[in-house]
Amino acid sequence: MGVNNIVIPEKPKGQFSTPYPIANLMVKKLFKFRQPDPEDRLLDPGCGDGVFIEAVLEWCNRKGIKLPRILGVELDSRLASICRRKFTKYKEVTVTQKDFLAEDFGQFDFIICNPPYVRLEELSEEERSSYRRIYKTAFGKFNLYMLFFEKALKALKDGGRLVIITPEKFEYTLSSAPLRRLIARYHVEELHHLKEGIFKGLVTYPTITVINKVDSSPTKIIKRDGLSFYASLPKDGSPWIPVIEGKFTDMTANVTLKDLTKRISCGVATGKDNVFIIEKNRVPENLLEIAYPTISGRDLTPEGIRVSHMMIIPYDREGRLLPKDKLKDFIRWIKTYKKVLEERYCVRKGKRAWYEFHERPPMSDILRPKILCKDITKEPTFWIDEKGMIVPRHSVYYIVPKNYSLLHKLYKYLNSEKAKRWIVAHAQRATNGFIRLQSNTLKDLPMPQESFKIATIS
Repeated sequence: MGVNNIVIPEKPKGQFSTPYPIANLMVKKLFKFRQPDPEDRLLDPGCGDGVFIEAVLEWCNRKGIKLPRILGVELDSRLASICRRKFTKYKEVTVTQKDFLAEDFGQFDFIICNPPYVRLEELSEEERSSYRRIYKTAFGKFNLYMLFFEKALKALKDGGRLVIITPEKFEYTLSSAPLRRLIARYHVEELHHLKEGIFKGLVTYPTITVINKVDSSPTKIIKRDGLSFYASLPKDGSPWIPVIEGKFTDMTANVTLKDLTKRISCGVATGKDNVFIIEKNRVPENLLEIAYPTISGRDLTPEGIRVSHMMIIPYDREGRLLPKDKLKDFIRWIKTYKKVLEERYCVRKGKRAWYEFHERPPMSDILRPKILCKDITKEPTFWIDEKGMIVPRHSVYYIVPKNYSLLHKLYKYLNSEKAKRWIVAHAQRATNGFIRLQSNTLKDLPMPQESFKIATIS
């Protein structure tokens, strides 16, 4: 792989220095079953100011063994210079200022890494297409650290060891499925989930992954509460959460929630809620015809659904933008906010008129009796919009049955302990012990066949 095949970023992104105690812990894991010798090659891609190299030197000095040949790769010229000066007296250490993802550095016996955490939205269009062309793990809404995983495994010799610290999200997100399939080909020796917040100013739910490049076998899983156990990870790219959480449910079925529903989606994204959403008693009378009751996640309460605001929606009940002659009052009213609305990404890219929403709302589905839930919650709980007049915002998911007769039966089952246990076991993790409900998780919820027959919706 050469620099002509991939776009070099203008400047490094997503750098977070590894605390020295964590670096020491990772080096200990790196050499747990095999000490390095002088002929071995060790790589630290994205080496920063050299915290891992320093920890390796200290470990070897403490054990009284000779150093392996160490290569540090760093894109940031300032950090590369600092790192190079730090280890000048060690002939075994080489530091080069290059892009790890764009160069071939040969094969290594040991790799230790804290890759940059860079979301897809932070990459340029040119970078995205370039990475997608080169890397199998550049799939969906990928993060740059996933590509470091793939490149490191490619650079690792058979029988070599990789220790890498990343956010835990690769264990369960849809976009990480190709990465999970790749990793599961080898022995994922350990998944060590660290306490949140070890990187100051960043909550990542960090996880140390130890991979031995040999045939796969059971994985040691260490949870944040200190509990540890061994388990076999799925090899097909499916989420690892049920295994990691130790919640092995026996719920399997030919029928899932997706089979019984017309739509399972996140609520409406206006791109500027503070413009389009108004308190009920402040909606201008001439806009009442296009004003709909709306809720956010906080409006779903133990006492029921609280509706205190209205959403001004310039679309008809089929989700089509209303013609300008029917929007005269609306455009006159919203002109006050024209400047801030034009700053939205969807308008700047020419995808929407300045007074449109960020996404066109599927009103024909939204304005139906439906089931609602929060996107982030401690415990999955569901509510019914019996009349089908509430427009959920982007912090609410809505579930529209194919058949209205299933509405209450689905609502009852979704709130059952059995369904909740399955959802918790398969949902993504958010901060502070919360879980994140997403359409892909909800769609896969197995339904008891004795209660939900496909025949009832055919």
